[in-house]
Formats: sequence, C-alpha cells, structure tokens
Amino acid sequence: MFSGSLRYLTKEGFRNVWVNRLMSIASVCVLMSCLIMIGIAFLCFVNVQSLLDEVDDQNVVMIFVDNDLEQEKIAQIGDSIEAMSNISSVKYHTAAENSQDFYDKIKSDLLVDYFDDKEAETIPASFEVHLDNMELFDQTLEEIKTLENIQYVRESRELATFLVTLRRSVSYISIGAVALLLLVSLFIISNTVRMTMHSRRLEISIMKNVGATNSFIRWPFMVEGMVLGAFSGIVSLGIVFGLYQLILTSLSGALSQLQLINPVPFSKYWYWILIGFEAIGIFTGGFGSAISIKKYLKEKDYDEVLED
Repeated sequence: MFSGSLRYLTKEGFRNVWVNRLMSIASVCVLMSCLIMIGIAFLCFVNVQSLLDEVDDQNVVMIFVDNDLEQEKIAQIGDSIEAMSNISSVKYHTAAENSQDFYDKIKSDLLVDYFDDKEAETIPASFEVHLDNMELFDQTLEEIKTLENIQYVRESRELATFLVTLRRSVSYISIGAVALLLLVSLFIISNTVRMTMHSRRLEISIMKNVGATNSFIRWPFMVEGMVLGAFSGIVSLGIVFGLYQLILTSLSGALSQLQLINPVPFSKYWYWILIGFEAIGIFTGGFGSAISIKKYLKEKDYDEVLED
C-alpha cells in the first residue's frame, strides 16, 4: 500500500470506531472487564510479595562473638560478614547494649527491678544480620559459622524454610492465575471480535466484490481494533486505581491492626500496569481483528451474504 492509501485507511479505522459505536462500546466493555481482573490479580500478587518481604526483614540472624574480644577483632568479624554475598545489612550491638536490653525485658516481664547497670554486662557483643535471599539461608549460615571468635549464632531456620516455601507457592499460584485470566480474556475477546466481524460481513463483501484487496479491507479493521484496545487499557487503569483505593479504604481499620502489612502504593506500579494493559489491548484488538476477518475475506458473492 502506498503512503497515501495507508493514511486514508488509517483514518477510516478511526472513523469506524464512531460509526460502529454500539459494537465499539461492547468490545471496549468486554476488554475492560478482562483487563480489570488481570490488574486486580497483579496487585494482589505484589501486595502478598511485599508482605513476605517485610516478614523476611523480621527474620534476622544474630551472631554473638566471644566474650572480652578486642574491638579490632570484632571489627574484622563485621567486615568479614559484610563481605559475604548474601548479606543485606549488618548492625553491631555492644555487650552493654545487649545486656541492658536483656535485663530491661526481664524487668518488664517480671515487674522487678533487681539488676543494676553494673550487673548488666554479661551478654556478649553481637551482629544483627539481614539476608538478601532466604533461599540461600543454609548456605549463608554455614559460611557465617566458619568465622573465628564466634560464640554462637541465633537463627530461625524453620521460619526461613517456611517463608521460602510460601513465597514459591504464592508465585506459582499468582502466575497461574494471571495466565489463566489472560487466556480466558483472549478467548472472550476473540469471540467478541468475531461477532463484530459477522455483523459487518455485508460491508466486507461489498468491498471485496468491487475489487478491494485483502490488505485494503483488513487494515481499517486492525486500526479500529488497536484503537479500541488502547482506549480500553487507559480506562481500565483508572478503574483499577479506583477499585484499589476503595479496597484499601474499606480495609484501613483492619490493616492498621497488623503492623506488618503496608499496602503497596498504586503509584509504584501504575506505569507497568498501563504498559501491560496497552500491550494486551492493542495486541488483542489488532491481531484479533486480523485473524477474525480472514473468514470474510474469502471470495463470497453479495447475494450469498444477504442470504446469511
């Protein structure tokens, strides 16, 4: 097709959106419903992952060094820990701080005030270590235990194993749910496009009978489908945002009771959601139109279409 014809046919595609507005509205509504379900499923997934990340942050490894160890050697141990590949952060606690915290907790739990500050220096100095990847928990722990002048290591291996298993399960379920929704969406959208083509089969047959080429007929329908898909993506993003804020508002009281749960802000992912919506909308609209119109591009007489 020449550039002039391409511009003309593209304009026709935009014009057809308004001329066939009833079918356009139906197509947009179907596509929007599918995109909204995918968007909500994605936001549920990222919120669960965020919650697991926060729980991971609470699962720390405490490394206690030998008593009366020189400050220089303690610093060397800290440097060795920070040099390990799976370490997210390291925080040093002095013996005095650990002991004071321990006895303050005893005083609070037992409601007694027996220990004074001089008796509090019995807990050794320690390093509070956060890991990057809980799947490498055992490997990192073994590496830590090879360090010299380590008195003992306090860790929660069972919790780490549980979190790794839970994270994998959530990932598999979420990916499966989004993939299933996407397949269902493609099926529904393809049927909607077929209905649109069937309602306009007479228009296609007339163009075919007056000598229009397949490309000449196909391109306006593809442009129309892509325009509807792009519009559906933008509107779906706004609806998903409204629903997400409504859900957060209705659950704000319950969420405030659980300090670990901090809902992921929509602003953090809106750009990626929009890209995903636009990609799905434009692809399903344009490609779906191109595939569905094949049936009606076959040689067919005007009288046969009228009989249908």
